[in-house]
Amino acid sequence: MSIDFTCQKCEASFELDAQDLIEGTEKLVCPHCDAKAPANLSEDFVAALTEMRAQIAVMSKKFSVSMTLESEDLEDELEEEDDDEEDDESEEDDDDLDEDEDEDVEDDEDYDEDEDDER
Repeated sequence: MSIDFTCQKCEASFELDAQDLIEGTEKLVCPHCDAKAPANLSEDFVAALTEMRAQIAVMSKKFSVSMTLESEDLEDELEEEDDDEEDDESEEDDDDLDEDEDEDVEDDEDYDEDEDDER
């Protein structure tokens, strides 16, 4: 399985074999300008490739798999997911505020009870 890359720095295209990346015999480096992916991103990418390859091997017993991924398409999906997560977080924050209001009422009630005991 080969993967086509386009360097963001020099805009040159190059191809790497996924198996070579997984085995560590190739590094994610632009052969034209030597731009490198950060080590942590490269490691995560290789781990994801390894997992995807393993899952496709299992799936191949029932289905043949062919796919094309474009990073631009994925960026749009990630932006949509980020927007959805922000909406979810806003709703959770609203829920937290409601819970805090309830707690304040309970605290006031406890305070009122203490005053009655002292009188």
